[in-house]
Amino acid sequence: MRAKLSVGAEGQVTLPPREAEALGLAGGGDAELVSARGAFALIAPARGETPRSWFAGSLSALSVPEVIQFVFTSLKTGVLLLAFGADGEHAAAPDRPEQLRRRSIFFRDGQVVFASSSEPAERLGPMLVRSGLVRDEDLERCRHLVSAGHPLGQVLVDQGLLSPGQLYEGMTLQVTEILMGSFLEAAGTFAFLEGRTDEQNAVKLPQRTRELLLEGMRRVEEAEQLGRELGGREVVLRRARAGADAGGLAPLEARLVEAVDGARTLPEAARAASLTLREALATAAALVRRGVLAVPALPAVPAPEPAPETPRPTPPPGVRTSGPFETYRRIFQRVHQALAAAQPDASARLNTYFDRLPPKQRALFEGVRLAEDGSVDVMLVLANVLAVGTWTGAAARARALEALEDLLAFALFEVKNCLPRPEADALLREVGRMQVGKA
Repeated sequence: MRAKLSVGAEGQVTLPPREAEALGLAGGGDAELVSARGAFALIAPARGETPRSWFAGSLSALSVPEVIQFVFTSLKTGVLLLAFGADGEHAAAPDRPEQLRRRSIFFRDGQVVFASSSEPAERLGPMLVRSGLVRDEDLERCRHLVSAGHPLGQVLVDQGLLSPGQLYEGMTLQVTEILMGSFLEAAGTFAFLEGRTDEQNAVKLPQRTRELLLEGMRRVEEAEQLGRELGGREVVLRRARAGADAGGLAPLEARLVEAVDGARTLPEAARAASLTLREALATAAALVRRGVLAVPALPAVPAPEPAPETPRPTPPPGVRTSGPFETYRRIFQRVHQALAAAQPDASARLNTYFDRLPPKQRALFEGVRLAEDGSVDVMLVLANVLAVGTWTGAAARARALEALEDLLAFALFEVKNCLPRPEADALLREVGRMQVGKA
């Protein structure tokens, strides 16, 4: 939801009617406003009943993939609200709400079922055109028929331009691309509201959330490589003189060239051309190679002497890491501590997980075992993933974290089998808090 708020008398905030209705406040009434300094985190009706569970934070503390990983592994149902931009940027220009960059991702039992976005390139119409399901001129002709209760997709079906099956295909593609686009954002805030949501437009994606996480991290790695080729994602490109009159540009390429003015950053040019960031990066790199666009020249710096090749280092045992890997290390020690109180051979029981792993999974856990105190060399899992050679960079981190999550699932299975129900439930709740940094 994007709206301009008006401040009335003391203690009053005014919302546009449609947004008020969406919050259940169509007839007015009290509401609770949860905020951080300089930014609203959540507005929810205050009805006296127990509020829905929620957690929020900064994407500098938890990345989008890490938040989605938690929602997936916890089998949560609810909506993840994302606001993007550097510190303060996503809250800037309060009188221009249309400039705010937002995405909402809806989950049912940890699986993605719907998504919406404020990005023009991620709306249904442009997605249908780029996927070849609808022609641009047909889309323009149908826009004036859209009204409340008669959305674009239904208009296209009524006009015979799409079959219901094609509309469903287009919506699943849109949801997937909105989710994938969120992975490329590094700055902003998030809030996850747990509870049932309106599932009128819910779809079943062909990929499960686990597969989407891996694909998302692959796209992050791809974007990082393209960004390095261009000199950074925030590069300001210019039209090259040699390519100023270049013909034979595809429509997508022509839109990007038109948007490049020597002042806009690449993400700004992408939004002006109604392209996703991924499309803009890939298209810009191709146009630079062909001489149609140019990267500003950088001052020459002496090339460093190549360092001699050394074997890939692995952290010595006991060295603490940071971020989600450190979180998993702490979780395994806590789970082992609880199990050891009931089962003296807790380490041996947990290490049976490694005995019958399939070959691909076994390679990721080569040399990894739980010590007698429950400690696990989590960074060795990452080193093994890199040694396989299939994943690099952010994608390798995601694959290593997924492998650790598989091991944790087994460890929690043991917890439920070995501990009394109240103790097991309490430990599972504690693990959940540890995963979001609250314990």
